[in-house]
Amino acid sequence: MSLRLLLLLALSLPAALPAHITLEQIKRKPPSNARNFLIWQYYDQNITANEADEAFYLIRNVNRKLFFAYAKKSNRPEVAYTVKCMKMSTDDLKKTSDPSCARLAVSIGRLSAMTSGERLRIGTLIGDKALGVAIDMLNEPDLSKTYRRYTPRLFLRVFNGSYGTSRRRQFNFIPDYDYLQKMAEAPGFTSAVMSAIDDGELSRLAWAFTKVDDVKKLDPRGLFYLGLNQLKRGKKSRAVELFQRSRDKAYYQEDKDKALFWQALATGNDLIWKELSESWDINFYSLYGKEKVGTFPDNYYFELQTSDSVSDINISDPFVWNDILDTIKSTPTEKLYDLAQKYDAKNLTPVQSFIVERASTFRLQGYIMPFGGELKDLDNDIRAIVYALMRQESRFIPAALSHSYALGLMQMMPFLCKAMDGQVDCGREHLEEMFDPHTNLLYAVPHVKWLQKRVYHPLYIAYAYNGGIGFTKRHLQNGTFRKGDYEPFMSMELMRRTETREYGKKVLTNYVVYKKILGEPVSLIGLCDRLLHPAKTDRFRTAK
Repeated sequence: MSLRLLLLLALSLPAALPAHITLEQIKRKPPSNARNFLIWQYYDQNITANEADEAFYLIRNVNRKLFFAYAKKSNRPEVAYTVKCMKMSTDDLKKTSDPSCARLAVSIGRLSAMTSGERLRIGTLIGDKALGVAIDMLNEPDLSKTYRRYTPRLFLRVFNGSYGTSRRRQFNFIPDYDYLQKMAEAPGFTSAVMSAIDDGELSRLAWAFTKVDDVKKLDPRGLFYLGLNQLKRGKKSRAVELFQRSRDKAYYQEDKDKALFWQALATGNDLIWKELSESWDINFYSLYGKEKVGTFPDNYYFELQTSDSVSDINISDPFVWNDILDTIKSTPTEKLYDLAQKYDAKNLTPVQSFIVERASTFRLQGYIMPFGGELKDLDNDIRAIVYALMRQESRFIPAALSHSYALGLMQMMPFLCKAMDGQVDCGREHLEEMFDPHTNLLYAVPHVKWLQKRVYHPLYIAYAYNGGIGFTKRHLQNGTFRKGDYEPFMSMELMRRTETREYGKKVLTNYVVYKKILGEPVSLIGLCDRLLHPAKTDRFRTAK
């Protein structure tokens, strides 16, 4: 079937499905995350167990969210049993006599929170040899004397899986040199280094990691965090060497720039800042480097020359967007500019920009500002923040839909939409309405303003938008972003939640570019300096 026919078929259906979703509607849709989203909503309706079963077999890539939704409607005892075991509490796990259920519920973390006797009982009940060896390791009265009995792979598995208290109690010691070199070759090594770098109760293990010198098999990320660990412990020359190795191995330009940025910080060498400023990519590190030498990126655009025509292609429909995305992915790079011309309409600017970036292999980067009517009453600073978030969340595609069912331009989560229904007077009835740009922004802008009253810095707003205000509060109150060597950058790199950590840097970069476009340029260096003054960034660390 041609793309044009698919689009016409999609447009013949209502943009927002009626309140009652049927199996026939679901079956007419191609297998995709968008269809999974329909099925997830279908399970929230008054349906029979047989209908629930039929819908379940239409799911592509079952996740926990879908499985738990299905289980509420299913009358199959094996499904109810599986869910009960998956949701079993640690206290119930300690008491269970069902080996199959225990096998579904057990984890290294839960085992680390038990007593030695409780762990032994669970190990005997399940009867799994590999789990038994992990339990033996957890039960060692002094692991520093017996760790050689266990493989470095197991050491890292148990270390990374254990809860913080158990990890600090058992693992804060210095393994011998040969064991450390073998650890560096095992899965999970980078995660272990990240956990130890900034934890005062794991300082001996972190110091031990500075002795790792056989790094040929480490990936760029592992090399980078080993470099940070060296820098934290005053071994500057070794850190610079590891950053260079990380840069040499890195595939993505941003990772190369990150390694170069840290070389510049560690050495203070103006020539390195100059080299960083010449990066073609627009990211936190290159933008900082350009400001250090007095330049600004010139390879971005904020508008495209499009015709005044209006297309009938509905990019607020996730199924239409899926078809467009499949076409983009299957089109050779050299033909993408031609494809972009097919979406030459003022209501398709987000699609055209999406294609142009890829056609240029991201040597041109789009900072467009669509849906200006919805944001016209905002001051330039909040507009810059909203656009910075929107660019990162959806690349301005109204039909964007994540695997956790974050919706639309600002990737609003369903639970947040429902919580805000009383505050937003738009009469929303269905989640699909969040694919409409106007509705999505009606919900998102008040949420951003609410966050802005609690955290005043664009980096922290980004953290809170992605990871939640509770997570951000705990992170800030945990001793991060205080004055010290290589701050605030060390705090920016050592956030344990990878998605939020990287998201924050990207949104902060977007914010600086949008402020420039809106005629209110800000200094990225100044924004970073402000992070060291809590009274200027958030209300949590200045409250009495």
